[in-house]
Amino acid sequence: MNVDVIIVGQGLAGSMLAWHLLQKHVRVVVIDDHHRGSSSSVAAGLVNPITGKRLVKSWNVEQCLPAAVRFYRRLEAQWRKPLYHDKTIQRLFNSDQERDLWEQRRQQPQYQPYLGGLSESNNPFGGCSIRQSGYLNTRELLSGVKVFLKQQKLQQHDCLIEACVNYQDFTLHGQGVTWKRISAKRVIFCEGHRIRDNPWFNTLPLQPAQGEILSLKVTKPLPDHIINSGKWLLPIEPDVVKVGATFQWQPLDSVPTDKGKQELLAAYQYLWPASPAYEVIEHVCGVRPGTRDKKPFIGMHPQHSQLGVFNGFGAKGALLIPYYAERFANSLCGLTQLPEETDIARFNTYF
Repeated sequence: MNVDVIIVGQGLAGSMLAWHLLQKHVRVVVIDDHHRGSSSSVAAGLVNPITGKRLVKSWNVEQCLPAAVRFYRRLEAQWRKPLYHDKTIQRLFNSDQERDLWEQRRQQPQYQPYLGGLSESNNPFGGCSIRQSGYLNTRELLSGVKVFLKQQKLQQHDCLIEACVNYQDFTLHGQGVTWKRISAKRVIFCEGHRIRDNPWFNTLPLQPAQGEILSLKVTKPLPDHIINSGKWLLPIEPDVVKVGATFQWQPLDSVPTDKGKQELLAAYQYLWPASPAYEVIEHVCGVRPGTRDKKPFIGMHPQHSQLGVFNGFGAKGALLIPYYAERFANSLCGLTQLPEETDIARFNTYF
């Protein structure tokens, strides 16, 4: 079978890149192994335009946030199911200095669309509201794209192949690359943290971090907004909330820990002191594919132009991927150039 692009991985990155390419009538095959160890399948999908102790705007939020919301609304209209949920964030201050910083930020025009006023809180330092925030139901999106891919046919074959990928099965040649019985012009690796094992891209400065999330069934409804103070509390349903997320640099696996569970339960009680009784209904763990310069890896290998990467979105995939998936799809179709700040050409000396 002859195709234009093979995409390895159907996490958020691979799913959205495949969708954009298929909209441009590019012949695409996605190879996926059920997201084993993927952060996409367990992520809460938070979209937060203001982050960190310094209350700074998320990188490139002015372009990425509108693109993300448009993309999710478009899929919602096509699939007739909700994917993206607008929810205000109540940001709790951890010190008087954070409150002072909020007052300074509120005077800056570029922060005014996102920073709201003071919010009521039992927290001794108070808190503020953050606007244009929410969360993506990542599992619904991945499931929807999976169905969409299975509906697309190439020479009577599905566009989704569920299989583990061995790098030895790729054969590079002048006209492209071959994987088993499929010949393609390009292969794009969207493997998340598993890029560490990729023989062509494992020298890129990845900075992965393990994270755990709890889902709790509660006996009384919690407020219908996200509470954030380092860790976060996200109401999903009137009696179900998620609490996250831990950060751990080692070990990097997908095994939930009792230490992580206790850390998250303590965060639940801190974020909502009147927290009702609960039952743990899910405890998940994944590895975020962060990068050392906090910007994604996008582009083609400097020595093997038929091999590319779309990776490194860390904990901000729900916010960043829709915008950059469209940019990369346009680049692969020869329509535009990649944004320099995300092009892996910035790391050519690493190869």
